[in-house]
Amino acid sequence: MFNKSIDGRLVLPRPSAAVCNGNTYDVNACTVATTKWFDPVWRSDQIGAMQHHQWENSSCSISINSMKCNQGAVPVVAVNATLPEHVQATIRFAAKYNLRLVIKNTGHDYLGRSTAAGSLLLWLHYMKNMTMIKQYTSCTSENVTNAARLYAGVQWGEAYQRLDKLNLTAIGGVSATVGAVGGFLQGGGHGPLTRWKGLAVDQVLEYDVITANGQRLTANACENSDLFWALKGAGGGTFAVVISAVLRTFPTPYIVAVTGTVSAPNETRFAEITTNFIRALPSLADAGWSGYFSFSNLELAVLFNIPNGNLNEVNDTWMRFLTDNSDLRVPYMNITVFPSFYQYSTIVLNQYPYGGYNVLYSSRLISESVVRNEPDKVAEVFMQMKANSTAYSGFAAFLVAGGQVSNISGINSSVNPAWRTALLHVVYSQGWLDKMSGVENNELAMQV
Repeated sequence: MFNKSIDGRLVLPRPSAAVCNGNTYDVNACTVATTKWFDPVWRSDQIGAMQHHQWENSSCSISINSMKCNQGAVPVVAVNATLPEHVQATIRFAAKYNLRLVIKNTGHDYLGRSTAAGSLLLWLHYMKNMTMIKQYTSCTSENVTNAARLYAGVQWGEAYQRLDKLNLTAIGGVSATVGAVGGFLQGGGHGPLTRWKGLAVDQVLEYDVITANGQRLTANACENSDLFWALKGAGGGTFAVVISAVLRTFPTPYIVAVTGTVSAPNETRFAEITTNFIRALPSLADAGWSGYFSFSNLELAVLFNIPNGNLNEVNDTWMRFLTDNSDLRVPYMNITVFPSFYQYSTIVLNQYPYGGYNVLYSSRLISESVVRNEPDKVAEVFMQMKANSTAYSGFAAFLVAGGQVSNISGINSSVNPAWRTALLHVVYSQGWLDKMSGVENNELAMQV
């Protein structure tokens, strides 16, 4: 009866590596899984997959053919919901029978909250509608030109592509495969353009949601305003299932992009470079720079963007840096102008595969005042945290706060207040191989 009520949308998920293991071995499917294992697009399309494999099942691996491959943390049954009515029926069914319900679009939750052992999965991945509202008038009489309504399954790459055809963009994530209006948006949402216009959640005008009792509601500044406030930053999968959200869009900026790596000859010299780099960050931020940088072994890698930036000034900045540090090795450095954010995103941001690994993350927000006033201490801490590639660790800092993220005039949201005073979001990661023992895995996890 339940399956009939949801138009036959019940599905039985399996771990993404199950086809390569034991009694479920399928040579053709295993070849596809092995080939696509690190592809975030493929992983987002698999109902049982998470972007990081450890949240699925450590007993299933493409590296180890095990007869003990089991369901692990992958839900035992799922609903491939494509209509709001499917969502309502699923929520009511779960409530009636006291079932553990999890919600997933792409599996990008780095804390594994969109999967759970023995659960019922509400999979929203194919709710792909996106509509433009040429003139949107909010309940507070704010007139917004070219607002976009994005439904629950839309991913940022899809949204960027559609908007680019109208010479527009939205404030979204760095990864094209991240879901636009699910946990990313409800967690605040930072990305390459947040310093330019504010956090992604600052652009929300309205939510269409279904609550835990199966009721469909509109949440905005006037109607169900407490729920609207909670959905603007307090965490995904918590207060309601978001069916769609209406967001502001903006004329797309052109992007001046800086990508490259520099490496130092020894640890002492690398510490000097790190200190000088952190000292320079405030001036880069004041010039409108955003982006990402990482420290690994003796190498600094940068991935910066400057919306509507001045190419000559950017070139001069890097030429001064390279001239002042002529002893550094520069394996790669490129400064390019892209006519739109979508082109920059497609050509630069999404060339780095990152799905399929076993990785745990920890992160902190670093206040702008600390970076500006105590850069040497920040650099000292960064040196202690820098990645060691042979130990599968990683350390990166995101210059995605400050700027308009700190401009909260007229914004009332549940976002962690630390975002409004921060300049950097730093992330430490620890990875491990499927072939490592449980004891080794636990030892690595303790380092995060």
